[in-house]
Amino acid sequence: MSQTERIFYLIDLLFEKGYFKREDVAKHFEVSTKQIWRDKEYLENRCPLSCGNLDIVYDRSIRAYRLTEESKERLSLWRASESLSLAKDIENGNRPKSSISTISNDIKYIRYKSYARETFSTDVYNDILRALKENKKVKLSYTSIKNKSERIVEPLKLVNYTEIWYLIAALDGSILTFSLSRIEKVEILNEDISFNNEEALERVLSGYGIYEKACQARLYTIRFYSWAARVVSRQVWQKDQSMKFLEDGETLELTLPITNHTELLSRILFYGECAEPIAPSDFVAEYRAKCIAMGKRYV
Repeated sequence: MSQTERIFYLIDLLFEKGYFKREDVAKHFEVSTKQIWRDKEYLENRCPLSCGNLDIVYDRSIRAYRLTEESKERLSLWRASESLSLAKDIENGNRPKSSISTISNDIKYIRYKSYARETFSTDVYNDILRALKENKKVKLSYTSIKNKSERIVEPLKLVNYTEIWYLIAALDGSILTFSLSRIEKVEILNEDISFNNEEALERVLSGYGIYEKACQARLYTIRFYSWAARVVSRQVWQKDQSMKFLEDGETLELTLPITNHTELLSRILFYGECAEPIAPSDFVAEYRAKCIAMGKRYV
């Protein structure tokens, strides 16, 4: 058997047992223990998985090789990500396969359910991807909620957010977001993209939600009570967030930097009476107005 098969076999053993013994693996493949040692070094220096190289140590208590805790964590997260990716393929009607038997077995027990999927033109997707690769501007035929329009933009990134595809593009120096489901046609222009503000683009891509802007962020603070406090305490809404329980030990206060609070507003409303915005003041006022409007509808 090839080295690739032995490598995947070692990974399966690390998944299933948490360790492997050189002598047992050598006997299974009818090769020398020196060959298995080289296979171990391959995993340590040129691991083919996207989780990166693995740190493998000899454990005298079990007389076998195992992963360090840090490598075990990375490999386990990769396993979950890979299984999820295959489960998504199944949901889309495909028949995915994995070279690692553990992963193939995992997906028998995993079901993926999309939150809110939107259909889009594959021609639009392919044309935008081509424009990105060729560094060219595009003309979009776009249907917004209010009207149809044509815009010449500089495509910057395609983003899949909550199972919906978006185009992040520059227009007159501003960074805008377009839903692919609303783009009817793409014309690739013979004009190079000139946008080069990578810092602004990164602020948009790493911010909260899909409608972030490149401007200076403001701090938003929300308090959560009862069950909502317990749920949110285990979540990461934004990478630069901070959270703390107040003196009562039951109220959670979450603070995060945001440039556009459109999504934050709808997300807080999900928690009903167990969530309360504290700052900034204009956001608090908008939230209260929204709650009053909803109350009038149902009273």
